[in-house]
Amino acid sequence: MSVPSVAVLIAAYEAEPFVGQAVRSALAQDYPADRLHVVVVDDGSTDGTAAVVEALAAEAPARITLIRQENRGSVGAVSRAAAAPAALQADLLAILDADDAWPAGKIAAQAQLLAERPEVGLVYGDMAVIDAAGTVVQASWLAGETPPQGRSISRFLAQNLVTGSSIVVRGALREHLFPIPGDMAWADWWLAARTAQHAEIAYAPLPRTLYRFHGTNMSLGAQGPARLRELRRGLALQRWFLRRLGIEQPVEELERCWDAFARLATEAREAAGTPFAALVEVTAQDADVARGLTEEARAVADADPHRALALALNAAAANPFDADARAALNAVRATLGPEAAGPQPLRGARAVVLALDADDVVRDPALLRAAADLVDGLDDVTIAIDAQSFDPAEAADRISALAAEQGIEDGVDLALVTGPLDELGAARLTHGIAVRVSTRRPPDAGAPWLPLADLPAARDLLLSRRAAPPA
Repeated sequence: MSVPSVAVLIAAYEAEPFVGQAVRSALAQDYPADRLHVVVVDDGSTDGTAAVVEALAAEAPARITLIRQENRGSVGAVSRAAAAPAALQADLLAILDADDAWPAGKIAAQAQLLAERPEVGLVYGDMAVIDAAGTVVQASWLAGETPPQGRSISRFLAQNLVTGSSIVVRGALREHLFPIPGDMAWADWWLAARTAQHAEIAYAPLPRTLYRFHGTNMSLGAQGPARLRELRRGLALQRWFLRRLGIEQPVEELERCWDAFARLATEAREAAGTPFAALVEVTAQDADVARGLTEEARAVADADPHRALALALNAAAANPFDADARAALNAVRATLGPEAAGPQPLRGARAVVLALDADDVVRDPALLRAAADLVDGLDDVTIAIDAQSFDPAEAADRISALAAEQGIEDGVDLALVTGPLDELGAARLTHGIAVRVSTRRPPDAGAPWLPLADLPAARDLLLSRRAAPPA
């Protein structure tokens, strides 16, 4: 079998001190010289970056291509390198940052893995962090992590663990990967998430790429305003994918992709120090799209929950500030059952739930006894005590003591709901309740409500819910 050809894509900007070592480490690979070609894009450097590469190209003219362009950023430079003739003809494309370097056996090891596993479209690895002088300051960047593998886009969207200079991707995927959209901040995160939509991703821990940390890296170790900038860029990348995901992704993947976006948004708000920070840009067109998709999601929710979930996800990603779009997303997710991703305030509850407010139970413990008598003989009913306003430990102690005081038998299934609940948790709680009996009418209309005086009427509602066919 012939050895696959490799194009090494190097984006270089103001990299005069390091680009020579990067290029030489690629040329020195334990790999047939005629099967590996280096493409360097000098992205508008004002230093001697191009001169260094030109000198190396003079020594190995058939193995190095230098392309010079006005500054378009690292991602634009990688896309330009991928469009070079040598890259368009290559079987494999390898990313190498201009300030990094490869150990000798890297490409051979990754090419072998790809040859042995045709289902894999991208292979990446660990890196050792070195300083400007080349001294190793951290032997393993991914030590303690569980590097993601497989074809789960949510795992590759959650965070960027696929280090750029470790990536080798099949050229057969180039039409899906390149050119990289101009609003992407990182080529590596884009390549990983995009590949996961089309092929498997594999991790090879050795050999480790040498990642140079020299104080001017774009993202590693960013703090303060720089960190907030990087988090916003991450949100933009995640949002690009979320706006386009459809029913080709399983339900649980769609859920986890949104949750990854929500977690990063929370981190960004904390970094900003204010809940009013503009984390993503929403245009008037985005807002219109979100409204249309929200209506479409609600229209198909009963007939096709999977499609409704994808549409609601697209809507909430188009305008994350639209409470109506988020409510539609949470309403669909609330119907998915206890195996769905995210908070489950009624996990372990029986099929039918009678809800009481903890405030009412504490004020009148006899209410708990009355509710237990009401559900006597209904072995598929849970009494849920909504104690979101209580401290969880205090609520558990007080409700347990009151249940013992009222002689609640083991056959009565009691569940305690404590907070705080996020939007999804609140939606799932409302959806899971057959009837709520409380002093105060709840602000939502998602479940039937009865005042305390009408507690006996709750039994008929519970019986009707029991008789209803499963959704």
